[in-house]
This record gives sequence, C-alpha cells and structure tokens, in this order.
Amino acid sequence: MLRVFDCLVQQHDYRLAALALIVCAFGSYGAITLLNHAQTALGRAWWIWLTAAAIASGFSIWATHFIAMLAFSPGGPAGYDLILTLLSLISAIVLTGLAYCVATSGGRWQSRAVGGATVGGGIAVMHYTGMAAFRIPGFIVWDDVLVATSIALGCALGTAALVIGSGKTTLRERLQGALLLTLAIVSLHFTAMGAASIVRDPTVVVGESTLSPDVMAVAVALAGLALLVLSLTGVGLDRREQRRAAAFVRDMSAAKKAAEYQNLLIAELDHRVKNVLARVVAVVHSTRESSHSMTELVEKLEGRIHSMADTHSLLSRGRWQGVGLVDVVRHELAPYAKAGNTLVDGPDVVMTADATQVVAMVVHELVTNAAKYGALSTLNGKVSVHWDRRFNGNPEPELWIEWQENGGPPAVIPTREGYGSSVIRNLIPYELGGTVDLAYTTSGVRCKIEIPCEQATGSDLSSGLFTGSHPMLPQPRSPH
Repeated sequence: MLRVFDCLVQQHDYRLAALALIVCAFGSYGAITLLNHAQTALGRAWWIWLTAAAIASGFSIWATHFIAMLAFSPGGPAGYDLILTLLSLISAIVLTGLAYCVATSGGRWQSRAVGGATVGGGIAVMHYTGMAAFRIPGFIVWDDVLVATSIALGCALGTAALVIGSGKTTLRERLQGALLLTLAIVSLHFTAMGAASIVRDPTVVVGESTLSPDVMAVAVALAGLALLVLSLTGVGLDRREQRRAAAFVRDMSAAKKAAEYQNLLIAELDHRVKNVLARVVAVVHSTRESSHSMTELVEKLEGRIHSMADTHSLLSRGRWQGVGLVDVVRHELAPYAKAGNTLVDGPDVVMTADATQVVAMVVHELVTNAAKYGALSTLNGKVSVHWDRRFNGNPEPELWIEWQENGGPPAVIPTREGYGSSVIRNLIPYELGGTVDLAYTTSGVRCKIEIPCEQATGSDLSSGLFTGSHPMLPQPRSPH
C-alpha cells in the first residue's frame, strides 16, 4: 500500500484530486437518493427513475475518473482514444443500471448486496477501460496483486454502500451509503493507479487525433454536476407532488387525475433538463473557442455556470412562475456592490422563466465586463441600471432597460467579438425578439435593451405598477 500512497502524494495534483472527490461525493449521494426513490415507484415510473439513477451514477463515476486522471502527472504528453473513452462511459451506465435493477427487484438485503457487488464490478470495468484509452509515449505494466486488491475494494465497499444506503432508509443511512460508495470509487481508482507503472518507449507516439484530457475533464465535470443537480431537483419535485396528490386520491377519478398530473410533471422536468443541459453545452463550447488558456477557460466557465445556477435557484424559490427583474439585477451586481457605486431603478416587473434566464445571462456578461475593464474595476466608478415600460410608437408596450457606466476607464471597442459580447448583442433578439444597442463611450459602456412585454412578462405590464429606486448595498457574497 506504500506504493499507492507514493503514487497519490507524488504524482497527483492535490487540488484536482480534491475536486474529483467532491464530484464523486455529489454523484454518490445523487445515485443513492435516486435509487431509493426508484424503490418507491411502480410501473413506468420505476423504469424512469432507475434509468435516471443509472445515468447520473455512471456519468459521475466517469467524471470522477477523468478529473482524477487530469490530476495525474505521467511526465510527458498524453491523450485519450475516443472510442474506448465513450465505451468506458457506456459500460459505467449499463453496469450500474444492471446493479440497481438487481438491488431494487428483490426487496431483501441479499439483493442489495449482489447489486452492490455489481456496482463495484462496474466501477472496475469503467476504470480499466478508461485506462486502456490512455495514450502515452510508452506502455503500462500492471501489478496483479494491486489490481485484484482494487477490484476487491470496489466490490466490498459497493456492497456495503447498497446494503446500508438503499431500501427504506433514513437520511443518516443514505449519507452513510453515499460515503461508502464514494470510498468504493476513490479507493478502486487510486489503488489501481498505484498498480500502474509507466515504461517509456520513444517508438510509441501519441497521435494528434487523441482527445485532450484538460478540455475533456472540465466539460465532463461541468456537465456531470449539472446533471446531478437537475436529477436531485427532479426527485424533490416529484416527492412534493406525490404528497399533494395523495390527499386527493380517495376515489378512482382523483387517482386518475393524480397520475395525469405526475406524467405532466415528468414531461416538464424532462423538457427543463434538456434545455439546461443544452445551455451548458453551448456555454462550454463557446467559452472554449474564445479562451486562450486552460486557466482562462476554467475561470470563465466557473462564473457563467455559477450565474446559471443562481438564476435556477431564484426560479426555484419562485416555483418557476417568474422572478422580479430587480432581483436578477441585484443578484448579479451583489458581489461588486459598495455604498454608492450602483443604482437600480425601475418598476416592479416579474419576468417569465424563459425571460429570466436570458436576461440574467446578459446582465452577468455586462457585470463581468464592468468588473474587469469598466466602472466596477475602479474606486470612483458607478453603474446605473434603469428600466420602465415604453411604447416607442408601437401598439404594444415594451420593457426598456438601460445599463450605463460612469466614472470608470473609457470604453474601448474590442478588436474581435468574444462570447460575452455575442451574448449581450444577440441573445435577447434571438430568444425574446427584442433589440440591443451596445455602445462604447468615453464615460463607459452603455447598453439599451428593448423587449416586447408579452415576451418579457407574459402580459402588457398593467399601469398599476409603481416606480421606485433600489440603491444597492454591500452584501456578504464573494465574486464567482
């Protein structure tokens, strides 16, 4: 085991290894939670939640492996074979799905034990298939004893995880199961890495067609976390609606209505999951194209993903019925707000869920630009955000928003349009049918936005809305 310890300490970046552990812990808790939910479902719902558990679990195991591989320093160029990499993901999903099917079919601890051992086998198949995809200028020699030890650890801890954490369990037992499943994944991975010895061979060349481990690891981590968060959100929504439906299921008519509503909820959840994942993929792809280094890529992605997550939290608190525009603007400005450097002014406007996500992404890019290059990057700079209802000669009213920076460095027109500028200029016209006027002036950036009220709020903004200023105050929240 000293060899395993030396491999972990001397050949791994502890920061990325810690990130892999965090992703693994989130994935393990998500898998145990979804598995317990599947055991309470019947018929078609059982298949849906079992499939969700397998996808979330398999993808999180896969993400953990490749983040940990990014932490590993082989001492030379490295890459990954595309086919074997995809095969490792498929094997993780299929084998964990089979394991969960076995664990939930019998209702006894013996079934859960067999399922847990199968989970350990699935982790092993995923890991060693992923290692087979690893391309280096040389080859790997394996220590048979440590390989067998890694598989035994995965199967033993996987068995304990499902025996304790699945079934009709308490929160404490689910947390214990998640901890054991995390240990199963992590102990198998690092024991197996200790079993590997790299032998250099200058005749072996890493092909240019192999996948870059850096970009792939970041994309896998972000997509995996988004998938797990949305899966857990779905569990919470489904359980809440089940409790509500139970109060009305007193005759056949009420039971039928409850089933129809549950199907509608699952369809809505599926729609939202696909939309959010599509946005995550688009953000990762566009940010990668506009980034010049790995550090810049990670920094930009972290800010944008955090902004999307914060917007999702605001929508969740409002039960996806809408969010006030003032809340969106305040939330994005909060990390940089000091007394007197921001002013938010306008009527109380509640935007639809779709408009909230679009406007939040645009405001986030404006705030990020101001914090790096504009008014929020200096002590005397100030940002004002105003909005109101205007007709502008049109029969239907429009929501008018103006962003104005003052007191900062003169705004400079960028030599090329990056992802942030593209979001500011094009997202609102494309998604909401509005217009955007972005100007770079000597006093700072000015952005004027006009959105049809029907698209922004789902109504024409009744004249009963009042107008008032909303000065920003410092808040104890760190920038992303």
